Amino acid sequence: MDAQILRIFGGVAGLAGLAIGMILLLYREIVRKSIFPTLTRTDAYRLLRTIAILSWSIAMFGILCWVWSTSVLHRSQPTSVITSSSEAAGPPAIAGTIVDQSTNLGIGQATVTVDGHTVTSEDSGNFRIVLPEMPTDRVRLTVTRSGYFETDQSVLPPTHDLIVQMRPR
Repeated sequence: MDAQILRIFGGVAGLAGLAIGMILLLYREIVRKSIFPTLTRTDAYRLLRTIAILSWSIAMFGILCWVWSTSVLHRSQPTSVITSSSEAAGPPAIAGTIVDQSTNLGIGQATVTVDGHTVTSEDSGNFRIVLPEMPTDRVRLTVTRSGYFETDQSVLPPTHDLIVQMRPR
């Protein structure tokens, strides 16, 4: 029964749900003890109030830790934006993954061609073509692989997260 409660809370609310489930299980054991009949009404009220305040404090501490860690993480990430090709570090590139249209699995050993530059995709379907200079307009990307129809696509470089779907024959 205890594992079922944790499974339900964890499935619905993730890590926060697991924390709530643990608090529920711990406090359930406190309430089950025959401590309350031995306490006066005032003492029982104070005990329940203390439990509620401690639960709220732990929840607030967790939320504050999450907010702090998130803000520190975002503060440490660079926010500069490259506005022209002259500011870019290194030559422009087109990178991405070749995937099967029906299964979304990577297609290895596919031939990728851009403006006369050809590479072969890795076994995972990943590829990267470095262009000698920044094109002024879109370029034509062609992908071929035996067992698949040829795929032709217009791309605006630089791009690093291109997904090219190929249709099986």
